[in-house]
Amino acid sequence: MKPLRLGAMITALILAVVIVLIWKPWDAFNSCDAPKEYCALAAQLDQREGIDSTSVEHEITSVDAKDGNSSQASWTVKLDEHLAPEQAGDIAHWASSRIQAFIGQQSKVYSSIRFVAGEPQDSDVPNLALYPLDVSDSENVKEQIIQAFSLRQLGADSVGQRSAVAKDIQGMKVLGGYAAEHDEPLSLRLEDSSLIFSSDQRLDPAEFDLALEAAALDAVDSAVFDSSGLSVHTTAEAGSEDTGRIKKWLAKHAPLEQPVAFTLSNAGYSDVIEGWVGGKLPEELIARPARLPDNVAAWPQDPAAPACTENDLELTLGSPDAALGSRYMAVYAKNISTAPCAVEGYPQVQFRNSQGQAQQDVSLAPMASIQSERVVIPAGESILSALKWKAMSTANDPDATTSLDIAAAAGFEPTELVPEVEGSATSLDILDGGEISQSPWLQALDGWPAPGTAGQQSPGARP
Repeated sequence: MKPLRLGAMITALILAVVIVLIWKPWDAFNSCDAPKEYCALAAQLDQREGIDSTSVEHEITSVDAKDGNSSQASWTVKLDEHLAPEQAGDIAHWASSRIQAFIGQQSKVYSSIRFVAGEPQDSDVPNLALYPLDVSDSENVKEQIIQAFSLRQLGADSVGQRSAVAKDIQGMKVLGGYAAEHDEPLSLRLEDSSLIFSSDQRLDPAEFDLALEAAALDAVDSAVFDSSGLSVHTTAEAGSEDTGRIKKWLAKHAPLEQPVAFTLSNAGYSDVIEGWVGGKLPEELIARPARLPDNVAAWPQDPAAPACTENDLELTLGSPDAALGSRYMAVYAKNISTAPCAVEGYPQVQFRNSQGQAQQDVSLAPMASIQSERVVIPAGESILSALKWKAMSTANDPDATTSLDIAAAAGFEPTELVPEVEGSATSLDILDGGEISQSPWLQALDGWPAPGTAGQQSPGARP
Protein backbone atom coordinates (compact mmCIF):
# COMPACT_ATOMS: atom_id res chain seq x y z
CA MET A 1 0.00 0.00 0.00
CA LYS A 2 1.36 3.38 -0.88
CA PRO A 3 2.29 5.69 2.00
CA LEU A 4 0.00 8.46 0.68
CA ARG A 5 -3.07 6.20 0.62
CA LEU A 6 -2.25 4.84 4.12
CA GLY A 7 -1.94 8.37 5.50
CA ALA A 8 -5.29 9.33 4.01
CA MET A 9 -6.96 6.33 5.61
CA ILE A 10 -5.51 7.15 9.04
CA THR A 11 -6.65 10.77 8.72
CA ALA A 12 -10.16 9.65 7.77
CA LEU A 13 -10.28 7.26 10.71
CA ILE A 14 -9.23 9.96 13.18
CA LEU A 15 -11.83 12.34 11.71
CA ALA A 16 -14.53 9.69 12.07
CA VAL A 17 -13.65 9.14 15.74
CA VAL A 18 -13.79 12.89 16.42
CA ILE A 19 -17.19 13.16 14.73
CA VAL A 20 -18.54 10.24 16.75
CA LEU A 21 -17.32 11.74 20.03
CA ILE A 22 -18.92 15.10 19.23
CA TRP A 23 -22.15 13.71 17.80
CA LYS A 24 -22.65 11.02 20.50
CA PRO A 25 -24.80 8.75 18.29
CA TRP A 26 -25.41 6.42 21.26
CA ASP A 27 -27.64 9.16 22.70
CA ALA A 28 -30.18 8.18 20.07
CA PHE A 29 -30.66 4.91 21.91
CA ASN A 30 -31.30 6.66 25.25
CA SER A 31 -35.05 6.46 25.65
CA CYS A 32 -37.01 9.55 26.68
CA ASP A 33 -40.61 8.74 27.48
CA ALA A 34 -41.54 12.31 28.39
CA PRO A 35 -43.41 14.60 25.97
CA LYS A 36 -41.21 15.66 23.10
CA GLU A 37 -40.76 19.24 24.30
CA TYR A 38 -39.36 17.92 27.59
CA CYS A 39 -37.01 15.58 25.74
CA ALA A 40 -35.95 18.43 23.47
CA LEU A 41 -34.95 20.57 26.47
CA ALA A 42 -33.05 17.64 27.99
CA ALA A 43 -31.15 17.24 24.71
CA GLN A 44 -30.32 20.96 24.67
CA LEU A 45 -28.98 20.80 28.23
CA ASP A 46 -26.79 17.86 27.23
CA GLN A 47 -24.96 20.10 24.77
CA ARG A 48 -23.60 22.27 27.59
CA GLU A 49 -20.01 21.42 28.38
CA GLY A 50 -19.79 20.07 31.92
CA ILE A 51 -23.13 18.26 31.73
CA ASP A 52 -22.68 14.53 31.13
CA SER A 53 -26.37 13.77 30.66
CA THR A 54 -29.89 14.98 31.41
CA SER A 55 -32.88 12.72 31.91
CA VAL A 56 -36.50 13.61 32.56
CA GLU A 57 -39.40 11.47 33.72
CA HIS A 58 -42.94 12.71 33.19
CA GLU A 59 -45.99 11.31 34.95
CA ILE A 60 -49.67 12.27 34.87
CA THR A 61 -50.66 12.57 38.53
CA SER A 62 -54.35 13.39 38.07
CA VAL A 63 -56.73 13.45 35.12
CA ASP A 64 -59.10 16.38 34.67
CA ALA A 65 -60.96 16.53 31.36
CA LYS A 66 -62.29 19.99 32.14
CA ASP A 67 -59.31 21.94 33.50
CA GLY A 68 -56.47 19.80 32.19
CA ASN A 69 -54.30 17.09 33.69
CA SER A 70 -51.80 17.60 36.47
CA SER A 71 -48.36 16.10 36.06
CA GLN A 72 -44.97 15.64 37.68
CA ALA A 73 -41.67 16.16 35.86
CA SER A 74 -38.54 14.78 37.53
CA TRP A 75 -35.22 15.94 36.10
CA THR A 76 -31.80 14.43 36.76
CA VAL A 77 -28.81 16.47 35.58
CA LYS A 78 -25.52 14.57 35.76
CA LEU A 79 -22.55 16.91 36.06
CA ASP A 80 -18.96 16.12 35.17
CA GLU A 81 -17.44 15.11 38.52
CA HIS A 82 -14.10 16.69 37.56
CA LEU A 83 -15.53 20.22 37.32
CA ALA A 84 -14.10 22.93 39.55
CA PRO A 85 -16.61 23.82 42.31
CA GLU A 86 -17.33 27.34 41.01
CA GLN A 87 -17.76 26.02 37.47
CA ALA A 88 -20.12 23.29 38.68
CA GLY A 89 -22.14 25.88 40.60
CA ASP A 90 -22.49 28.10 37.52
CA ILE A 91 -23.59 25.18 35.32
CA ALA A 92 -26.13 23.96 37.88
CA HIS A 93 -27.59 27.45 38.23
CA TRP A 94 -27.82 27.78 34.45
CA ALA A 95 -29.52 24.40 34.05
CA SER A 96 -31.93 25.12 36.90
CA SER A 97 -32.88 28.47 35.35
CA ARG A 98 -33.55 26.87 31.95
CA ILE A 99 -35.71 24.12 33.43
CA GLN A 100 -37.64 26.47 35.72
CA ALA A 101 -38.31 28.86 32.84
CA PHE A 102 -39.60 25.97 30.74
CA ILE A 103 -41.82 24.63 33.53
CA GLY A 104 -43.19 28.12 34.09
CA GLN A 105 -44.65 27.98 30.59
CA GLN A 106 -46.43 24.67 31.25
CA SER A 107 -49.81 24.25 32.88
CA LYS A 108 -50.32 22.35 36.14
CA VAL A 109 -46.86 20.77 36.17
CA TYR A 110 -44.86 20.21 39.36
CA SER A 111 -41.16 19.86 38.73
CA SER A 112 -38.18 18.60 40.74
CA ILE A 113 -34.51 18.79 39.76
CA ARG A 114 -31.70 16.59 41.02
CA PHE A 115 -28.03 17.33 40.33
CA VAL A 116 -25.73 14.31 40.55
CA ALA A 117 -22.11 13.44 39.82
CA GLY A 118 -19.87 10.40 39.95
CA GLU A 119 -20.48 6.74 39.20
CA PRO A 120 -23.93 5.53 40.29
CA GLN A 121 -24.60 2.49 42.44
CA ASP A 122 -27.73 0.41 42.73
CA SER A 123 -30.04 1.00 45.69
CA ASP A 124 -32.76 -0.96 47.44
CA VAL A 125 -35.32 1.28 45.73
CA PRO A 126 -36.21 0.04 42.23
CA ASN A 127 -34.98 2.26 39.39
CA LEU A 128 -33.17 4.58 41.80
CA ALA A 129 -29.43 4.99 41.39
CA LEU A 130 -27.32 6.30 44.25
CA TYR A 131 -24.66 8.84 43.30
CA PRO A 132 -21.70 9.95 45.43
CA LEU A 133 -22.89 13.51 44.87
CA ASP A 134 -26.62 14.16 44.95
CA VAL A 135 -28.12 17.62 45.55
CA SER A 136 -31.69 18.77 44.95
CA ASP A 137 -32.50 22.09 43.33
CA SER A 138 -33.15 25.09 45.57
CA GLU A 139 -33.07 28.88 45.54
CA ASN A 140 -29.37 28.78 46.43
CA VAL A 141 -28.46 25.79 44.28
CA LYS A 142 -25.25 27.43 43.07
CA GLU A 143 -23.88 27.77 46.62
CA GLN A 144 -24.95 24.23 47.53
CA ILE A 145 -23.31 22.73 44.44
CA ILE A 146 -20.11 24.67 45.13
CA GLN A 147 -20.11 23.27 48.67
CA ALA A 148 -20.90 19.74 47.48
CA PHE A 149 -18.12 19.66 44.86
CA SER A 150 -15.66 21.20 47.34
CA LEU A 151 -16.45 18.57 49.96
CA ARG A 152 -16.23 15.79 47.41
CA GLN A 153 -12.84 16.99 46.24
CA LEU A 154 -11.69 17.23 49.87
CA GLY A 155 -12.29 13.49 50.21
CA ALA A 156 -15.94 13.12 51.22
CA ASP A 157 -17.16 9.61 50.48
CA SER A 158 -20.56 10.97 49.48
CA VAL A 159 -22.27 14.36 49.52
CA GLY A 160 -25.92 15.35 49.76
CA GLN A 161 -28.02 18.38 50.64
CA ARG A 162 -25.77 20.29 53.07
CA SER A 163 -24.45 16.91 54.24
CA ALA A 164 -21.45 14.66 53.73
CA VAL A 165 -20.11 11.26 54.76
CA ALA A 166 -16.45 10.96 55.76
CA LYS A 167 -14.29 7.86 55.51
CA ASP A 168 -12.59 8.43 58.88
CA ILE A 169 -12.13 10.89 61.74
CA GLN A 170 -9.33 12.75 59.98
CA GLY A 171 -11.48 13.14 56.89
CA MET A 172 -14.34 14.41 59.04
CA LYS A 173 -12.06 17.03 60.58
CA VAL A 174 -11.10 18.25 57.11
CA LEU A 175 -14.74 18.53 56.02
CA GLY A 176 -15.74 20.26 59.25
CA GLY A 177 -12.85 22.67 58.90
CA TYR A 178 -14.05 23.61 55.42
CA ALA A 179 -17.58 24.32 56.67
CA ALA A 180 -16.29 26.38 59.61
CA GLU A 181 -13.93 28.36 57.37
CA HIS A 182 -16.75 29.18 54.96
CA ASP A 183 -19.27 29.84 57.75
CA GLU A 184 -21.70 27.25 56.36
CA PRO A 185 -24.17 24.78 57.90
CA LEU A 186 -23.27 21.14 57.37
CA SER A 187 -24.26 17.71 58.65
CA LEU A 188 -21.45 15.17 58.82
CA ARG A 189 -21.18 11.52 59.72
CA LEU A 190 -18.75 8.66 59.53
CA GLU A 191 -19.52 5.70 57.26
CA ASP A 192 -20.34 3.49 60.24
CA SER A 193 -22.44 6.25 61.89
CA SER A 194 -20.31 6.06 65.04
CA LEU A 195 -20.03 9.84 64.87
CA ILE A 196 -22.75 12.16 63.59
CA PHE A 197 -22.68 15.94 63.69
CA SER A 198 -25.71 17.85 62.47
CA SER A 199 -26.03 21.61 62.27
CA ASP A 200 -28.79 23.59 60.56
CA GLN A 201 -26.92 26.81 61.36
CA ARG A 202 -23.29 27.65 60.68
CA LEU A 203 -20.96 24.96 61.92
CA ASP A 204 -19.70 25.91 65.38
CA PRO A 205 -16.07 24.73 65.74
CA ALA A 206 -16.40 24.33 69.53
CA GLU A 207 -19.47 22.11 69.18
CA PHE A 208 -17.77 20.12 66.42
CA ASP A 209 -14.65 19.61 68.54
CA LEU A 210 -16.82 18.47 71.48
CA ALA A 211 -18.40 15.78 69.30
CA LEU A 212 -14.98 14.65 68.03
CA GLU A 213 -13.59 14.45 71.57
CA ALA A 214 -16.60 12.49 72.83
CA ALA A 215 -16.34 9.96 70.00
CA ALA A 216 -12.66 9.38 70.81
CA LEU A 217 -13.27 8.45 74.47
CA ASP A 218 -12.62 4.86 75.55
CA ALA A 219 -15.73 2.64 75.60
CA VAL A 220 -17.77 5.14 73.55
CA ASP A 221 -19.72 3.32 70.85
CA SER A 222 -21.29 6.36 69.20
CA ALA A 223 -21.60 10.12 69.60
CA VAL A 224 -24.31 12.26 68.03
CA PHE A 225 -24.47 16.05 68.18
CA ASP A 226 -27.59 17.82 66.93
CA SER A 227 -30.00 20.58 67.92
CA SER A 228 -30.99 18.68 71.07
CA GLY A 229 -27.39 18.45 72.31
CA LEU A 230 -24.82 15.67 72.62
CA SER A 231 -25.88 12.02 72.86
CA VAL A 232 -23.19 9.54 73.86
CA HIS A 233 -23.68 5.76 73.86
CA THR A 234 -21.22 3.50 75.62
CA THR A 235 -20.64 -0.22 75.40
CA ALA A 236 -19.95 -0.25 79.15
CA GLU A 237 -22.47 -1.44 81.71
CA ALA A 238 -24.43 0.96 83.90
CA GLY A 239 -22.47 1.88 87.02
CA SER A 240 -19.16 0.69 85.58
CA GLU A 241 -15.90 2.62 85.87
CA ASP A 242 -16.00 3.41 82.15
CA THR A 243 -19.50 4.88 82.41
CA GLY A 244 -18.47 6.90 85.46
CA ARG A 245 -15.39 8.20 83.67
CA ILE A 246 -17.43 9.34 80.64
CA LYS A 247 -20.02 11.00 82.89
CA LYS A 248 -17.28 12.83 84.78
CA TRP A 249 -15.69 13.96 81.50
CA LEU A 250 -19.01 15.42 80.32
CA ALA A 251 -19.65 17.16 83.64
CA LYS A 252 -16.12 18.59 83.94
CA HIS A 253 -15.60 19.58 80.30
CA ALA A 254 -15.11 23.30 79.75
CA PRO A 255 -18.56 24.81 79.09
CA LEU A 256 -19.27 26.04 75.58
CA GLU A 257 -20.53 29.54 74.85
CA GLN A 258 -24.09 28.19 74.69
CA PRO A 259 -25.33 25.51 77.13
CA VAL A 260 -25.23 21.98 75.67
CA ALA A 261 -27.46 19.22 77.04
CA PHE A 262 -26.08 15.68 77.08
CA THR A 263 -27.44 12.17 77.43
CA LEU A 264 -25.26 9.19 78.27
CA SER A 265 -26.76 5.76 77.56
CA ASN A 266 -25.17 2.45 78.44
CA ALA A 267 -25.11 -1.00 76.84
CA GLY A 268 -28.67 -2.15 76.30
CA TYR A 269 -29.98 1.38 76.96
CA SER A 270 -31.11 0.25 80.42
CA ASP A 271 -29.88 3.50 81.96
CA VAL A 272 -29.81 7.04 80.55
CA ILE A 273 -27.95 9.81 82.37
CA GLU A 274 -28.87 13.40 81.54
CA GLY A 275 -27.04 16.62 82.27
CA TRP A 276 -25.36 19.72 80.86
CA VAL A 277 -21.82 19.80 79.50
CA GLY A 278 -19.60 21.51 82.05
CA GLY A 279 -22.61 22.02 84.31
CA LYS A 280 -23.66 25.13 82.38
CA LEU A 281 -27.46 25.50 82.44
CA PRO A 282 -29.69 27.61 80.18
CA GLU A 283 -30.93 30.80 81.82
CA GLU A 284 -34.47 29.44 82.08
CA LEU A 285 -33.25 26.48 84.14
CA ILE A 286 -31.17 28.46 86.63
CA ALA A 287 -33.08 28.51 89.90
CA ARG A 288 -33.69 32.03 91.24
CA PRO A 289 -35.94 33.47 93.92
CA ALA A 290 -39.54 33.71 92.73
CA ARG A 291 -40.69 37.06 91.43
CA LEU A 292 -43.40 38.63 93.56
CA PRO A 293 -46.34 40.46 91.96
CA ASP A 294 -45.70 44.20 91.62
CA ASN A 295 -48.20 45.11 94.35
CA VAL A 296 -46.82 42.65 96.92
CA ALA A 297 -44.14 43.62 99.45
CA ALA A 298 -41.85 40.90 100.73
CA TRP A 299 -42.46 39.72 104.27
CA PRO A 300 -39.71 40.33 106.85
CA GLN A 301 -37.13 37.59 107.26
CA ASP A 302 -36.99 36.61 110.93
CA PRO A 303 -34.11 34.22 111.61
CA ALA A 304 -35.55 33.54 115.05
CA ALA A 305 -38.95 32.41 113.74
CA PRO A 306 -39.59 28.74 114.57
CA ALA A 307 -40.44 26.16 111.94
CA CYS A 308 -44.16 25.72 111.39
CA THR A 309 -45.74 22.62 112.87
CA GLU A 310 -48.57 20.79 111.15
CA ASN A 311 -50.99 22.34 113.69
CA ASP A 312 -49.84 25.82 112.68
CA LEU A 313 -50.96 25.43 109.06
CA GLU A 314 -54.35 25.07 107.39
CA LEU A 315 -54.25 23.67 103.83
CA THR A 316 -56.65 24.60 101.03
CA LEU A 317 -56.78 24.33 97.23
CA GLY A 318 -57.26 27.08 94.71
CA SER A 319 -59.64 26.56 91.81
CA PRO A 320 -58.04 24.71 88.88
CA ASP A 321 -57.50 26.81 85.76
CA ALA A 322 -56.52 26.16 82.13
CA ALA A 323 -54.79 27.97 79.28
CA LEU A 324 -53.25 26.85 75.97
CA GLY A 325 -53.20 23.14 76.76
CA SER A 326 -51.79 23.59 80.26
CA ARG A 327 -53.46 23.20 83.64
CA TYR A 328 -52.83 25.18 86.82
CA MET A 329 -53.79 24.87 90.46
CA ALA A 330 -52.36 26.33 93.66
CA VAL A 331 -52.04 24.74 97.08
CA TYR A 332 -52.33 27.20 99.98
CA ALA A 333 -51.14 26.97 103.57
CA LYS A 334 -52.42 29.53 106.10
CA ASN A 335 -50.63 30.26 109.34
CA ILE A 336 -53.47 29.88 111.87
CA SER A 337 -51.17 30.28 114.88
CA THR A 338 -50.67 33.52 116.76
CA ALA A 339 -47.04 34.09 115.74
CA PRO A 340 -44.85 33.95 112.65
CA CYS A 341 -43.47 30.55 111.67
CA ALA A 342 -41.18 29.40 108.87
CA VAL A 343 -41.51 26.88 106.05
CA GLU A 344 -38.99 25.77 103.41
CA GLY A 345 -39.31 23.18 100.66
CA TYR A 346 -42.22 21.52 98.91
CA PRO A 347 -45.57 20.14 100.03
CA GLN A 348 -46.02 16.38 99.75
CA VAL A 349 -48.86 15.59 97.29
CA GLN A 350 -50.63 12.32 96.49
CA PHE A 351 -53.27 12.21 93.72
CA ARG A 352 -56.25 9.85 94.08
CA ASN A 353 -59.03 8.70 91.75
CA SER A 354 -62.75 8.40 92.52
CA GLN A 355 -62.19 5.00 94.18
CA GLY A 356 -59.67 6.57 96.54
CA GLN A 357 -56.81 4.73 94.87
CA ALA A 358 -53.47 6.48 94.38
CA GLN A 359 -52.70 7.41 90.79
CA GLN A 360 -49.78 5.27 89.62
CA ASP A 361 -46.44 6.63 88.41
CA VAL A 362 -47.42 10.28 88.76
CA SER A 363 -44.21 12.31 88.96
CA LEU A 364 -43.81 15.64 90.74
CA ALA A 365 -40.83 17.63 89.45
CA PRO A 366 -39.62 20.93 90.92
CA MET A 367 -40.04 23.99 88.70
CA ALA A 368 -36.40 24.34 87.70
CA SER A 369 -36.42 28.12 87.45
CA ILE A 370 -37.70 28.75 91.00
CA GLN A 371 -35.33 28.53 93.95
CA SER A 372 -36.57 27.07 97.21
CA GLU A 373 -36.17 29.56 100.08
CA ARG A 374 -37.16 29.84 103.70
CA VAL A 375 -40.47 31.70 104.00
CA VAL A 376 -41.49 33.28 107.31
CA ILE A 377 -45.31 33.40 107.37
CA PRO A 378 -46.85 36.16 109.50
CA ALA A 379 -49.78 35.07 111.65
CA GLY A 380 -52.97 34.96 109.58
CA GLU A 381 -51.14 35.04 106.21
CA SER A 382 -50.94 32.29 103.56
CA ILE A 383 -48.27 30.86 101.30
CA LEU A 384 -48.72 28.94 98.05
CA SER A 385 -47.19 26.12 96.04
CA ALA A 386 -48.00 26.18 92.31
CA LEU A 387 -48.89 23.00 90.39
CA LYS A 388 -48.74 22.91 86.59
CA TRP A 389 -49.32 20.06 84.13
CA LYS A 390 -50.14 19.41 80.50
CA ALA A 391 -53.73 18.56 79.57
CA MET A 392 -54.39 14.82 79.55
CA SER A 393 -57.20 13.05 77.70
CA THR A 394 -59.90 11.57 79.94
CA ALA A 395 -62.13 10.38 77.08
CA ASN A 396 -61.49 6.67 77.65
CA ASP A 397 -60.02 6.77 81.14
CA PRO A 398 -62.38 7.11 84.10
CA ASP A 399 -59.52 7.40 86.59
CA ALA A 400 -59.27 11.18 86.71
CA THR A 401 -58.03 12.71 89.95
CA THR A 402 -60.88 13.60 92.32
CA SER A 403 -58.96 14.27 95.54
CA LEU A 404 -55.48 15.03 96.80
CA ASP A 405 -53.70 14.05 100.00
CA ILE A 406 -51.41 16.94 100.91
CA ALA A 407 -48.93 17.40 103.74
CA ALA A 408 -47.26 20.78 104.18
CA ALA A 409 -43.91 19.09 104.83
CA ALA A 410 -42.37 15.64 104.96
CA GLY A 411 -43.47 13.82 108.10
CA PHE A 412 -46.68 15.83 108.53
CA GLU A 413 -50.05 14.11 108.55
CA PRO A 414 -51.67 14.55 105.09
CA THR A 415 -54.98 16.34 104.62
CA GLU A 416 -57.50 15.14 102.04
CA LEU A 417 -58.61 18.01 99.80
CA VAL A 418 -61.16 18.02 96.97
CA PRO A 419 -60.71 20.46 94.05
CA GLU A 420 -63.68 22.78 93.50
CA VAL A 421 -64.91 25.28 90.95
CA GLU A 422 -67.43 27.83 92.24
CA GLY A 423 -68.20 25.68 95.24
CA SER A 424 -68.80 22.43 93.36
CA ALA A 425 -66.43 19.46 93.38
CA THR A 426 -64.56 18.84 90.14
CA SER A 427 -62.01 16.37 88.82
CA LEU A 428 -58.52 16.99 87.49
CA ASP A 429 -57.18 15.46 84.27
CA ILE A 430 -54.21 14.00 86.13
CA LEU A 431 -54.01 10.31 85.24
CA ASP A 432 -51.66 7.41 85.83
CA GLY A 433 -48.23 8.35 84.49
CA GLY A 434 -48.89 12.09 84.62
CA GLU A 435 -46.09 14.64 85.03
CA ILE A 436 -46.64 17.69 87.24
CA SER A 437 -44.35 20.66 87.83
CA GLN A 438 -44.38 21.97 91.38
CA SER A 439 -43.02 25.16 92.91
CA PRO A 440 -41.67 25.35 96.45
CA TRP A 441 -43.66 27.11 99.14
CA LEU A 442 -43.69 30.83 98.24
CA GLN A 443 -45.09 34.03 99.68
CA ALA A 444 -46.62 34.73 96.27
CA LEU A 445 -45.85 34.12 92.60
CA ASP A 446 -46.30 36.58 89.78
CA GLY A 447 -49.22 35.50 87.58
CA TRP A 448 -50.75 33.20 90.20
CA PRO A 449 -53.81 34.08 92.30
CA ALA A 450 -53.43 34.96 95.95
CA PRO A 451 -55.72 33.17 98.45
CA GLY A 452 -59.37 34.12 97.97
CA THR A 453 -58.85 35.30 94.37
CA ALA A 454 -58.40 31.94 92.62
CA GLY A 455 -59.28 32.06 88.94
CA GLN A 456 -59.40 35.88 88.84
CA GLN A 457 -55.89 36.52 87.55
CA SER A 458 -54.74 35.80 84.03
CA PRO A 459 -52.40 32.78 83.75
CA GLY A 460 -50.58 34.36 80.81
CA ALA A 461 -47.48 35.24 82.81
CA ARG A 462 -47.29 32.02 84.79
CA PRO A 463 -43.90 30.25 84.76
